[in-house]
Amino acid sequence: MVLFVAALLGAGALGGGAAWRARSAGDAAATTPPTATTPAATPPAERPVELAAVEVTRMVPRRLSDTARLSGSVAPMEQAAVKSEVAAKLVEVTVREGEAVKKGQILARFDTADLTAKLNEKLSNLDGAKAQLVLAEKTRSKSAALRRNDIVSETNLDQAQSSLQFQQAQVGALSAQVELARKALRDAVVLSPIDGMVSARAVHPGENLAVNAPMFTIVDLSRVEVEATVPADDVARLQTGQSVRLRVEGFGERVFPGRIARINPMTRAGSRAIPVYISADNADGALRGGMFASGEVQVAEAEAAFALPPVAIRRDGQGDFVLVIAGERTERRAVTRRGLWARGDLVQVDGLAEGDRVVSGNLPGLTAGRAVTVIGT
Repeated sequence: MVLFVAALLGAGALGGGAAWRARSAGDAAATTPPTATTPAATPPAERPVELAAVEVTRMVPRRLSDTARLSGSVAPMEQAAVKSEVAAKLVEVTVREGEAVKKGQILARFDTADLTAKLNEKLSNLDGAKAQLVLAEKTRSKSAALRRNDIVSETNLDQAQSSLQFQQAQVGALSAQVELARKALRDAVVLSPIDGMVSARAVHPGENLAVNAPMFTIVDLSRVEVEATVPADDVARLQTGQSVRLRVEGFGERVFPGRIARINPMTRAGSRAIPVYISADNADGALRGGMFASGEVQVAEAEAAFALPPVAIRRDGQGDFVLVIAGERTERRAVTRRGLWARGDLVQVDGLAEGDRVVSGNLPGLTAGRAVTVIGT
């Protein structure tokens, strides 16, 4: 009887433990997420890179041009320094600085009394020498006739011939002096050698001037010249005949057209700049000597070209390329460099088409295939 009760109690205890494990297993199965039948979670969508409108360039064919800059002072193309040709007293000066004069116009007059007296003296001396020459010619003819008859010696004939040659030389010398005296008389009236304007007057009536004394400076402003300095690096791109657009202080945005007339073969002492001379028409006389001018020379140009800032051009193992926005993503587009413009601020490229949107901002981390959006457009 005791054995039966113990067996019954053991069976009941065993059955209770099995039931607890079953419930625990059932609870675990109910709380554990399925592994084979539950679908994987969807990853979040890629967030597009935001680009500012200034970081994107739309390709439009454009005209590219490259220029060299220069500057210098305006100077008359032609000017004349008028100096005294005679030593005499100045009695009249007819012009002042700033007056326009014509070629051959009288500028001043010298006193001609002394010059006329000198001319008359030279003429008298010449007349006397001519009379002596006539006598010497007759003497030589007589001596030659007597020598043929053996009446006079050979020495007498030689003396007559020598006297004749001496008188001929005297007449020649005095004739030259007469011409000089006549020229001095003509030079007593000072004439303008060119059309132009009086830029300097250094004399006044009553002065006694020596020969070669400065009197006037006449400048012709119908054409002017700008002596500009250009860095040696830019001279190789310049040549005579190239057009120049000049701007002069005091004339605002007015442009004076000119052309390169000459290029100096040597650099200016103490610098690496080379003088370049630009000629320009000045028919209205607006430009004056000494004005400061600056200008540009077009040295190269390209029509219907595509250009980008240098930062937009990338490079990898396959060569140069840019990032083009195609749809909503970036795309690698191979390009070929054709040259630099605007002093290196632009790069001309081939491989793009009109309307292409190119990433031109400094974005080294942006790569091809990235989703992008442009804001501010």
